[in-house]
Amino acid sequence: MSTSDKPSVRRLGRAGIFVVVVILGVIVLVFAGRNVWHAEKLDQEQETGVKEQSGLN
Repeated sequence: MSTSDKPSVRRLGRAGIFVVVVILGVIVLVFAGRNVWHAEKLDQEQETGVKEQSGLN
């Protein structure tokens, strides 16, 4: 690769920041979605009085 074909340092930095932001966004969305799901499950268990079993319990 010649030097004219390589991206600039600024562009590489922006690409790195973009990748980090996307990964952090996915982590936050998964965490928030799991919390919402858990809250809905707790509300359902409190309304019905029946605890949902999971696994081999």
